Amino acid sequence: MSKQSISKRCPKCKEIKPISEFWKSKQKGFQCYCKLCAVLSVKKYQKTNKSKTYQKRYFQSKKGRAFQKQYRQSKKGKITNLKAAKKYIACHPEQIKPKSAVNQAVIADKIPRPDTLQCHYGAHPAEVYHHHKGYAPEHWLDVVPICRKCHKFIHNNIYSSSTKKRILFSENSKMYAFSVDC
Repeated sequence: MSKQSISKRCPKCKEIKPISEFWKSKQKGFQCYCKLCAVLSVKKYQKTNKSKTYQKRYFQSKKGRAFQKQYRQSKKGKITNLKAAKKYIACHPEQIKPKSAVNQAVIADKIPRPDTLQCHYGAHPAEVYHHHKGYAPEHWLDVVPICRKCHKFIHNNIYSSSTKKRILFSENSKMYAFSVDC
């Protein structure tokens, strides 16, 4: 009896399909759902908050960070990173020149390196510069040193209103507050 003549019924789509339409399973021989239903089920799960919470927790764990580091150093990871960088440049051309201007100013010692300064919004060491007045040419060097956590917080939470907001967040049981033009 050949593999092609064997068929199996998928309980999800209720169709009888050849065994080649099912992935192999270590325990049972073949998965119970066909490949198409399995892919659709995974995509549906990945859109849920439960999946996002699990992924966030995993990638913040020691094992997840080790996996990410190994992936970034692999050939496939480097190619993916290069594609993402090109996509970012294509989607955000207005941010490339200001960032380059700041980097050139740091190299020319016109402004100090951000990692030698303290975060503008808290008592943390700064890591990057933030264009708090926008990316217009007249504001290219109007930057404040900021830690990555504050920078991420600003970009993830600010773009909802056109008024000035007072932002509160805590770290290590300390509260920080600052106002930002949105």
